[in-house]
Amino acid sequence: MLSSARTFALQPLWILRARNGLRAFATHATTPTSTPASTSLTSGNTVIASASTAVDGPLRPHLNIPVDPNHGLWAFFRRKEVDGKVSHETLEPADIVNDNSGRSWKAVELRRKSFKDLHTLWYVLMRERNLLVTQNEEARRHKIPLEMLATQNKLLRCRKSMARIKYVINERRLAYEKATQAYNKQREADLAGEQKLIQAEQEENVAKAEAMAKAQEAARRKEAGETQTAARLAGAGIFETVGSESSVLRTEDLKNKS
Repeated sequence: MLSSARTFALQPLWILRARNGLRAFATHATTPTSTPASTSLTSGNTVIASASTAVDGPLRPHLNIPVDPNHGLWAFFRRKEVDGKVSHETLEPADIVNDNSGRSWKAVELRRKSFKDLHTLWYVLMRERNLLVTQNEEARRHKIPLEMLATQNKLLRCRKSMARIKYVINERRLAYEKATQAYNKQREADLAGEQKLIQAEQEENVAKAEAMAKAQEAARRKEAGETQTAARLAGAGIFETVGSESSVLRTEDLKNKS
């Protein structure tokens, strides 16, 4: 029973090792490189860690495995070129005299940068942080105290710079939102003013149309009244003419009878 359980427990480890063996070929290339990586850190006269000292050949001469010199994973290691020979260091000792890493970026300096520059600088700092964290992990693996490395101060400067980039971008975001709100308020005020002008113009047009309609109605009524008056006058004149003629005829008849 115990043997079967032990076999079952060891099987995932074998699978894991096989997978790790496959992952070891991630940086393989078709052409070998003549720039082997180097890992070295000295404290006094004691060598803490060292890698292959081969001048030419692949990363692992005993395995004869070619490595792509332009692979992206090399960005996790510090690239140094001495006398035309390129090497990648996985550990950097603290060197106060020759440490030219500079200082963190200030917010005043970052405010002068464009969005593109801030975006580029953010990823440069992120790449540097990844490199420094890789060195810390390598030191932990070799049981090297982090005080012997120059990574802590550099990590702090990177974090400060990235925090200030976020602060500057947040300032721009707040300024943009404030400007947008002011623009929207001004636009609403302008639209309200235009709407009032349009409404006043419409009311004026309606008033003019009503006044014109009333004037036309008054003119029509006046014309109709004049027509009726003329008809009445004409009718009255006809009756008077007929009456006068009848009176004349009566007078003539009376004269004839007499």
